[in-house]
Amino acid sequence: MYKKMVGFAVVFLFATAGNTYAYDVPMVTYKDVADQAWEKDYVYTLSALGIIEGYPDSRYHSQEALSREAFIKLLVATAKLDISQTSGIVPTDAIGRWSSPYIAAASERQWIDFMVNEAGELKPEQPITREEVAAVVGKYLLGKAGTAGSQWTSGEWSKERDERMFADSSKISANLAPYVFYTVNRTVMEGDNQGFRPKSGLIRSEAAAVINRLIDIEAAANKLEVTGFYAIKSSPAIGRMPLVDNVAMGWSHLEYDTEGTAKLGTDTTTYKIPEGYTDVVKSADQAHVHKDLMVFYDDGKKLSVFLRDVPAQKAFIGQLVTQLGDPAFGFSGVSLDFEGLMNASDAPNYLQFVRDVKAAIGSKTLAVSVPTDYYYKGYDLKGLSETADTLNLMAYDFTHADSKLPSAPLPLVRDGVERALKQGVPASKLVLGISKQANQWITTNGQTTTAGPSIDLVEKRLTDPNVSLTWSLPYFLKLIHYQDSSTANEIYYEDTQSIAKKIWLAKVYHLKGISLWHMGNFTASDWDTISKR
Repeated sequence: MYKKMVGFAVVFLFATAGNTYAYDVPMVTYKDVADQAWEKDYVYTLSALGIIEGYPDSRYHSQEALSREAFIKLLVATAKLDISQTSGIVPTDAIGRWSSPYIAAASERQWIDFMVNEAGELKPEQPITREEVAAVVGKYLLGKAGTAGSQWTSGEWSKERDERMFADSSKISANLAPYVFYTVNRTVMEGDNQGFRPKSGLIRSEAAAVINRLIDIEAAANKLEVTGFYAIKSSPAIGRMPLVDNVAMGWSHLEYDTEGTAKLGTDTTTYKIPEGYTDVVKSADQAHVHKDLMVFYDDGKKLSVFLRDVPAQKAFIGQLVTQLGDPAFGFSGVSLDFEGLMNASDAPNYLQFVRDVKAAIGSKTLAVSVPTDYYYKGYDLKGLSETADTLNLMAYDFTHADSKLPSAPLPLVRDGVERALKQGVPASKLVLGISKQANQWITTNGQTTTAGPSIDLVEKRLTDPNVSLTWSLPYFLKLIHYQDSSTANEIYYEDTQSIAKKIWLAKVYHLKGISLWHMGNFTASDWDTISKR
């Protein structure tokens, strides 16, 4: 692994078998944000979302006053506005500044008009006050409130003022009061025993808290579908069917060895119809769950050949249609999980194959699982999303042994989602894949090896009182340390807390839902969190 400094953040460049795998995503550790700091989770969450960056000295400078332009940048980034497409007027003293695109976006939406003085100046470097922060946030929120917003500014806001009874309410600027109290009403900001302190400055740690609360409030209203992959060893999860909306039965695979012919395999390998399948089908039907037949294949080289073999594709699709029509299963659709396409030249062929599948299955639904596009270039994400009903983004398996990079660090998961959205995949079709797994590094006599322990073994290890357990930031994964005779062990684990954070991420980006690989791995605690999505 090679490390390159960009500001203070590490960019991972992984060289493997002649290929360079690049994750140009900051993984920031802040030297001045202590483990017990109240703002720790707020700061690292915004960093994982790419909203804040910190300073080149690897510090966040939590206690420093925040400038007007810095807060405007935070809000514009939170709103996910395209700063390259804006027609807002930039105040005279902000023209040419680093912040001018953000100021233009805020100005266009009239969030900051009250900050501009008679000379047309914003004074962007001036420390922002609490009432200014509350007013900007209030304007942002009320802009989304429609008719209710008009009622609020017309007089309803005064009820909030009277109920709060801040000792210093009279010090809040009259023209800003409706917006300030709307922010208070939405619980984004609050007062203390001294009042609201409208003229006090806002430090950087407080700004992180404000933005987090704003994101949380907006995310909470978004609903998610849950797709469970019932595959491999998922029989213990048969009783969890009522907690998912869709179930993808991992009961088939592509068989392709001879040119001109292919088969939908259902009786060999891991992906086959299991004994007792009728109980699973019955359980899904009783829970009124949408049932897909999952088709798996992971030999990228053979898949590339298959995608140029039209007769083989026709034979496979014909058998798939027959299987989908079998009344013993009552499948509602198909879920394709064809992995390993690394070359861009395969993308048009795979897209055409998916189109052919969609045309052949008629009214049944089609879901397509895809990897993130860092080095798997054989998937036209936009084209696939236009064809399929759902695109399942497998935002995991980023693991890199030498650097101890685990499978699904939150900053990389977020970046994978953003890359898909920027390619034109609509959020309403995108599902965030969550893989319940653990990545272990074992060091003996200075030599380190890796392992992928089973979930059962990890959960058993967690009951050992000698295990050290921490919440690993910036990864947002559980980190387990323990000593086993002469062996030191580190395990990054996708536990209930990290799963909750990924569910939250899916809501932040207004995604269609989440998927669970695979249902049998998720613990009772995980399912409790999933049920509260």
